Amino acid sequence: MFYSAATGGFYDPSIHESMPADAVAISAADHAALLAGNSAGLQIVSDENGQPMLAPPSAPSLAARRSQALALLPAWEAAERAAGIEHAGRRWLTTPEALQDIRDALLAGLVPDGVWVDAAREVVPLSLAELQALWAACVTRGAAIYQRRLVMEVEIETMDAEQLAAFVPGWPA
Repeated sequence: MFYSAATGGFYDPSIHESMPADAVAISAADHAALLAGNSAGLQIVSDENGQPMLAPPSAPSLAARRSQALALLPAWEAAERAAGIEHAGRRWLTTPEALQDIRDALLAGLVPDGVWVDAAREVVPLSLAELQALWAACVTRGAAIYQRRLVMEVEIETMDAEQLAAFVPGWPA
């Protein structure tokens, strides 16, 4: 078995007709140990002589860490938007379906039977003006969530590796 530092690959002369010029011979036992270490999360790298060896995985780049942190934001935003809202002493649903129900009622200009159902599934007497106020609160909350996401995006771009490792999306304490 042979290993090439240039390609980071193994070459078996019974399979490969040609090999890179830097390929070095390794034993079957070393090959098996390298593969086992790689399966356990270690990286196969080469020493100064081109011989393969195992090393801990290199830390992700700052750009990769920033991408990982940014990738957390859509799920945070979706969870915040669906988490409900406190308004007029009650908790109200803000799932996409609940918001569509409010839109439909506002477009129709009526609150069916003059009642609405809160997050606890309690029937609440509600006027059209009160439903409009609930909608305004939902819109205000949605805007605050989006603004917080934009702020986090800017913050992530200036974070160092330690801050990125500790980053959890959320509201300031």
